[in-house]
Amino acid sequence: MIPLLILGLLLPVQITVVVAGMHLSAFRIFLLPCWIRCMLRREYRPWIKSKMDTAVMCWALSNALAFILLWREAASIANRAGFLYSTLGTYFLLRCYVKDKESVIRVIKAFVLAFAIVAPLMLSERLTGYNTFALVGGAAVSSMREGKARAQGPFLHAIIAGTVSALLIPLCVGLWQEGKSYRLAAGVGLVSGTIGTLTAVSSTPIMTCAAGVAGLFFFRARKKMRAIRWGIVAALAGLQVVMKAPVWFVIAHLSNFMGGSGFHRAELIDNFVRHFGEWWLIGTRNSADWGYYMWDVDNAYVSAGTGGGLLTFILFIGVIVCGYKTIGRVRVKAEGLREELWLIWALGCALFANTVAFFGIVYFDQSVLIWYALLAMIAAGPAILTGAGMHTRQAKPAGQYLGGIRYESEGDSVGVTRQRVLGAK
Repeated sequence: MIPLLILGLLLPVQITVVVAGMHLSAFRIFLLPCWIRCMLRREYRPWIKSKMDTAVMCWALSNALAFILLWREAASIANRAGFLYSTLGTYFLLRCYVKDKESVIRVIKAFVLAFAIVAPLMLSERLTGYNTFALVGGAAVSSMREGKARAQGPFLHAIIAGTVSALLIPLCVGLWQEGKSYRLAAGVGLVSGTIGTLTAVSSTPIMTCAAGVAGLFFFRARKKMRAIRWGIVAALAGLQVVMKAPVWFVIAHLSNFMGGSGFHRAELIDNFVRHFGEWWLIGTRNSADWGYYMWDVDNAYVSAGTGGGLLTFILFIGVIVCGYKTIGRVRVKAEGLREELWLIWALGCALFANTVAFFGIVYFDQSVLIWYALLAMIAAGPAILTGAGMHTRQAKPAGQYLGGIRYESEGDSVGVTRQRVLGAK
């Protein structure tokens, strides 16, 4: 798992082997030996199915089927076969290995190691305009904005590089709370994430970082999140009433302060709503006809609809909703367990940061590794509360004192037995 995450992120997708018409990038190539090992050693056995698994499976299959029906070409079958291989292969491989608190921490530390290499090179790229990853197949010349070089590192675009860097910040705050032995790695991750966010020179990474940090500040109000969520809904409804334009043009107003192409993103959502009749069934090929630059569908929600129709759009949102529900259930059970509570909350903040980022980005390179890893870590959330991992099924005798602590056995929603400390003898 660790070589897949580190090398898969560091090697640009331009390094590609074409086999029978299928383009195999570096992380796709690494997937095959990982699965061979997993199957031969039967390391999939501890895996227990969750609702997140079903949501990811349904979304991926709906996306693939709609895309094939939309384009009706032989190349579309090869394209979606590669998509399913990358999506389901990566997600379910990580589900086999991310099965307890220690493995969640191991994934975060793997990301820290990868970005500890990427961040200094992105800083150099920002200052010089030359991308060091060109030596291993990356883009040699950085893109420019207002005379400033935009660092993209090993990724295909600076926005992606900055966004995935920003996601590292809430994860490393959760790692920091694990104790002194983890604080060096957490500190390196926080510095690397900040450098990657700023050197991309883009508003989307800044907004992603702000969303993740804002989520961390709501930790003390975690028991009041229902009221806060409804407050946000009420605020958006109020804006819809008083604004002359639809509420999604708030993105354009934010762009006036932060820079970037917020107006284009607002226009994209507006056209997406107005042309509902064109894409609702299986998507559309004609988004470019909606207006100026509308071919650039740099919004994951719009991309889900235009590429797969209403069902795929709903299922994509369902994956995110399923993540929030899992975080919420585990958060309630983790009350009183400080380290576990912070780790769960950090995963939720990273998910919220992604929710915001998706209004201005679509992952289309090796950055999908971070997204699928985050979903796998969230799906394994209930196992964070069990010291022995997801395969733990034997509880300490209920009502008995062991080691000076009284335990009560409880079964949770995914069939994992956990122990709740009721009090010391």
